[in-house]
Amino acid sequence: MKKRVSRAEKRARIAEVKMNGEMVRIIQHFFPELIASLRAIDDPRNQSYVRYKSEVILMVRILAAVFRIGSMRKTTEEFSSEESIRNVSILLRSEEQEELPHWSTINDYLEKANNEEIEEIIQKVIYRIIRMRTFEGSRLRGKYWQIVVDGTGLYSSNRRHCAKCLVKTHKDGHGKVKWTEYYHSVLEAKLVVNEDIVLSIGTEFIENEKADAPKQDCEVKAFHRLAAKVKKAFPRLPICVGMDSLYAGGPVFDLCRGYGWQYIIRFKDGSMPAVARDFHALKLMEESQTFTVVEDDVTKTYRYVKGIEYQSHSLSMVECVMSDREYPFVFLTSLPVSRRNCAQLVADGRRRWKIENQGFNSQKNHGFELKHLFSLNYNAIKNHYLLIQIAHMIAQIFHRANDLWHSIDVPDYRIFDLLRASFVSSFLPPNDFATPDTAIKYRFY
Repeated sequence: MKKRVSRAEKRARIAEVKMNGEMVRIIQHFFPELIASLRAIDDPRNQSYVRYKSEVILMVRILAAVFRIGSMRKTTEEFSSEESIRNVSILLRSEEQEELPHWSTINDYLEKANNEEIEEIIQKVIYRIIRMRTFEGSRLRGKYWQIVVDGTGLYSSNRRHCAKCLVKTHKDGHGKVKWTEYYHSVLEAKLVVNEDIVLSIGTEFIENEKADAPKQDCEVKAFHRLAAKVKKAFPRLPICVGMDSLYAGGPVFDLCRGYGWQYIIRFKDGSMPAVARDFHALKLMEESQTFTVVEDDVTKTYRYVKGIEYQSHSLSMVECVMSDREYPFVFLTSLPVSRRNCAQLVADGRRRWKIENQGFNSQKNHGFELKHLFSLNYNAIKNHYLLIQIAHMIAQIFHRANDLWHSIDVPDYRIFDLLRASFVSSFLPPNDFATPDTAIKYRFY
């Protein structure tokens, strides 16, 4: 049980944290190549009219998301202080700026910037974090890095936004079209590095080639493109993919086997009826593959079946029935299953929800404003999304690298309010951040 902390003690302990400096140290320690990578992006603008360099524009946009600033206009307002102008210059280790870019300048830049280059920055960040070995303990079975995959909507309207829009018709009970929805979606792969940290490792936008495309793009098609992208960027990384039942089928199994990947898939009977029948017929036949445990007054009954044949694949399935839940958790996997690892496999399978909770939910509902239309230009929408992913990485690590916030129960939004206030109202000491401090050790709670 946590010790109760008074409000006065909370204020005193928070005052001891040098918020600005801690954020910069986090960036230097975990993202040491970020600034150089931002600086190296090809500038698409006419250089005769350039006032702000690429790294300035991109860093302001990233910091705006870290600080949970919910609109582009508000970004301009918040970054108008002398302290914030100088702090961006110190962070970038560049010549001092007279002003920071207006929100319209940021959007103009993002309309032209190549989103593939920003994706490459994300890949470099992930490569560095994996090589650091800080999060080695999160590997499944001491070997596999778990990547959870899911799709989400970014924007929807009853009017077409652009030729790339996906289209969905909504009908009444008589089959008559009530209205047509136009929307943009994305399929995201996130690397699970901690119980509360998921980092973007790959993004694939789900989009039509043209307005009158005979067949729409979808999550499953996008998954094949996303998987190829991740495999190309991390060819030797041992991966176990966490997915929902949408992906249960031969093509995805074949792809994973070809890439040397394992998978844990949340299973629903309707997705593979023949496999479901085999599982339900076999799960009660072998008593040694059924056992019950009680944890925190919750009774959990586990059943598992090995060697279910599907096409050329041999699959295993695990079921967990919990006394406090109406429906069981059922997972299909390529991993070996035994009585010893059955419960852990269920726990690993349930980590897929982290992409919803720590990922999309946080980005949509806790200040990152993922569904906000920051620009009307589709290329800029993509770039806003990718920069938000970088910001979310920084924010998660900043939050979880200091157990102060956990020990005194500071709400998430309050932490970043304090960080933003510090950045826009107090100067960073420039000499303290000239070079990364490699001696710092971080422990994540």
